Amino acid sequence: MLRVFVTVAAMVAFTVALVVAAFAPTQWPAVIWTGAVLAGVVFERARYGAARERPADGDWRETPERFIDDASGRVMVVWVSPSSGERRYVLEGDSVNAPTNELQ
Repeated sequence: MLRVFVTVAAMVAFTVALVVAAFAPTQWPAVIWTGAVLAGVVFERARYGAARERPADGDWRETPERFIDDASGRVMVVWVSPSSGERRYVLEGDSVNAPTNELQ
């Protein structure tokens, strides 16, 4: 819910900044700043997306890290690839989550 609010607020701020800059060209820095905030919000949503299936390829390891997903209320398990540092979030208790690897 908060993510949706922040995304909509960033879109509205960017739109207002564009309109203001159209009538007052000296206000272009507002377009840059609100555009940067909007890009950050969109990037965050893409980077930390929804749950995925347990990674089957590569050197992925299940970590002991667990958290409750705000959207679904379910427990998520964090998987990490030591070579790239990428993290994936998998629903706990899924059948694809059966094998447990220790993070070393």
